[in-house]
Amino acid sequence: TGLLSGGNVKRDAWTARFSEVIGALNSPDTSVTPVIVRPVRPTPRGTVHIPDPNLRAVIIEALGKSPNTPITAEDIATLSEIDAADREISDLTGLEFAKNLIVLFLDINPLSDLSPLSALTKLRELYFSDTQVVDLSPLSGLHALEVIGAEATRIRSLAPLAGLKNLQKLNTVDSDITDLSPLAGLTNLTRLRLYDVKATDLSPLKGLTKLKWLGLTHTDNISNLLPLSGLTELKHLDLHNTDISDVSALAGLVNLETLILSENRIVDVSPLASLRNLKNLELHENNISDFSHLDDIRKNLTEFTWYRNPAFPQGGPKIAGPWQWLMLPVQAEGWGGIGLLTDYLKAASEGKVTEQQIATLGASAGDVVGDSVWSVGTLESYNFRDSGRNENNIRRLLDPQGAIEDHGDFHYPKQGLELVIYASITLYSPRTQQTRIFVGASLGRKVWLNGKLLHEEYIIDRGNHDYQNVFPATLKKGKNVVLVAGEYWHSRWSLFFGFEPGTEYTISNPSIGYTFSTPKIHAGDTFTLDLSAEDIYDFSGWQFDIAFDPAVLEAIEVNEGDFLKTGGGTTFFQKGKIDNRSGKITGLSSALLSEGGVTGTGTLLSVNFSAKAGGETQLKLQNVQFGASIGDLISAGPHEVTLVVAGQLAMGDVNRDGQVSILDIILIAQQLGKTVPPHSAVDVNGDGTVSILDIILVAQHLGESIAAAAPSILTMDDIHRLDPAMVQTWIAQAQIENDGSAAFREGIANLQRLLALLIPEETALLANYPNPFNPETWIPYQLSEPAEVTLRIYSVNGVLVRTLVLGHLPAGIYQSQSRAAYWDGRNDVGESVASGVYFYTLTAGDFTATRKMLIRK
Repeated sequence: TGLLSGGNVKRDAWTARFSEVIGALNSPDTSVTPVIVRPVRPTPRGTVHIPDPNLRAVIIEALGKSPNTPITAEDIATLSEIDAADREISDLTGLEFAKNLIVLFLDINPLSDLSPLSALTKLRELYFSDTQVVDLSPLSGLHALEVIGAEATRIRSLAPLAGLKNLQKLNTVDSDITDLSPLAGLTNLTRLRLYDVKATDLSPLKGLTKLKWLGLTHTDNISNLLPLSGLTELKHLDLHNTDISDVSALAGLVNLETLILSENRIVDVSPLASLRNLKNLELHENNISDFSHLDDIRKNLTEFTWYRNPAFPQGGPKIAGPWQWLMLPVQAEGWGGIGLLTDYLKAASEGKVTEQQIATLGASAGDVVGDSVWSVGTLESYNFRDSGRNENNIRRLLDPQGAIEDHGDFHYPKQGLELVIYASITLYSPRTQQTRIFVGASLGRKVWLNGKLLHEEYIIDRGNHDYQNVFPATLKKGKNVVLVAGEYWHSRWSLFFGFEPGTEYTISNPSIGYTFSTPKIHAGDTFTLDLSAEDIYDFSGWQFDIAFDPAVLEAIEVNEGDFLKTGGGTTFFQKGKIDNRSGKITGLSSALLSEGGVTGTGTLLSVNFSAKAGGETQLKLQNVQFGASIGDLISAGPHEVTLVVAGQLAMGDVNRDGQVSILDIILIAQQLGKTVPPHSAVDVNGDGTVSILDIILVAQHLGESIAAAAPSILTMDDIHRLDPAMVQTWIAQAQIENDGSAAFREGIANLQRLLALLIPEETALLANYPNPFNPETWIPYQLSEPAEVTLRIYSVNGVLVRTLVLGHLPAGIYQSQSRAAYWDGRNDVGESVASGVYFYTLTAGDFTATRKMLIRK
């Protein structure tokens, strides 16, 4: 009964009978079909025959009996109410014995025959929405009926209801009914819902003077509203999408509180000026150019829609962002826009954060509210050619993978929960501006500006794709914070926000950045953390403390960044106090001493840390305050960063790849003899100069790794990058410097092993690459001992084409492009040779070898 009583409807009550919202009565109306008298099937021992097991289960539950207990006629006759909704019931046989039944719910069942109900003369309320019922004739004798809910059925005629004089509430939706005359005598009706019927003649409704609630929507070609002019008790009238243009017949309905006239052809609204009791008036999507006649009554309206009319003002650009977004699953409170009555931020955070706080200060990316986190996102640019895409802009931003499952009861995947979104953005105005805010959304929304709730609207427009409301607002000079709250709608989720044309503002999305001096940090490393303000406006000071895990990190030094000094400004900087026992740096702050503030991105603070141990840890900012030059607080985040400290590097791991290899020796060799800055990776022994001593230290640890089962480093492919002569030089220098220590002994031994890998056991000519080629190729070879090396290239008929004199070369492997012989495909006079097979011969001392290759052009 709550569904049909009018007024606000709680969401769970509504959705429990959702089919009563979207059902249908079908036409054409026909004459009353005679009631079929069905003989009662005899049953043994006086039990009632109930062939449908699902119906039997419902009755057993209602009687409070065990499943296999026999049911007698006397048992069923004790029931006054049965709720059999959504139980897969297809046969009502047996209900004819429920002689004292008053309320019966049969919604959402595969039913088609109501005949067993024909004898239930005490029945007052009957609900059978979303069923397959066609024939209402079994109800014709149920004169006690007061309420019928029959949406989403296959009813073809209302004629069987003509004699039900006690009927007070009738609901039908989405039918083909063309004749309303059976309703003419139902003068006790107070609520009549005839959504999506095909009737055009409203004269049968003329005498229904007790009506307080009338819904007649989506019905084309209603040209005459005069039959409604005498229904002066009406409080709610819905004529949405009925193709009407003349509303003069409504002028006398002075008790109306809700009037819905959207999506029609109305031009003149002056007849509505007399409706001074109106609280809700919907006139969107008409042809109205002048609303001035409604100026007086608009003062008392709590809801007024007038968008998509010629008179609706043109809004400015829609603000795509970046916005700060928060998506909260919350306990459903209502349906159709009455679910924003709670401060969900306060509820989810257990009072730590409120709507008022965010609406005043703004939100910061990374801040946690309950199980949700504020994040940054930008809406797609508005598409003037694709309204269908616009009407789901939030859904595509916040749920691009379709993770939010749509349910028929309109709720979020967890039963009884719904989604509420919050969107926050910070704007900077160059001066105080009197302007107007434009907003549109698919469902209920609330809008705050600088902590003040300016707008609250609960219009439902699933397909909304543009601005719907406009209201005055004042942008103060400097920082302005906007907060929007909105509900999620089944499969549709849109939001549009902007100001009137000409409004000047700058969008700011301030955040805190964390940059480490090295991408990978190992235990034992010293590193620097830079903390930055990013995309900030009119910034003039900051303060925060830093908390860290003293078992993993040790703070060494704090230095101020240069961002606040941009443009030559001076600051008052407090470097705070480092306490490595507790893992805190407290009292950090800096304030700009000159007037104004800085805008943009820059470093606030640099902190040097030493990594003491491996593991994942967090650095957190506490007591954070960022300030603007005019004294406003600036919200920025995140307030923590995660750091992974890897295990301690092996001695000599110059390139920090977790293993000591030839690559590390090469990096040192490139800097031999140079003086380097402190803590340089190539200065392994830390004496400030890169020398053979550093190579010895690396060579001592060749093959060592953080990983327990790392491969032997002496067999790596990069070995070809070393010159054997260079390694021989290192060995000679090491032997001169040898002090007899283990480091020298092990280092020299590893260098000698390395040299052995670099000098092959035999001289060989290898296959060129690429082959076939055009126009160039590389010819690799290896020398087991030093030799004069020459390479000659011959045509297929033995003619010498090119001679490459490579000179005296030390023993070694010459395979890489930097060491192999190179031929550019030209002869000795610089001419390109023709395609075909060629032979190349390598001469190295007494060694000679020949191979063939192919030029393909």
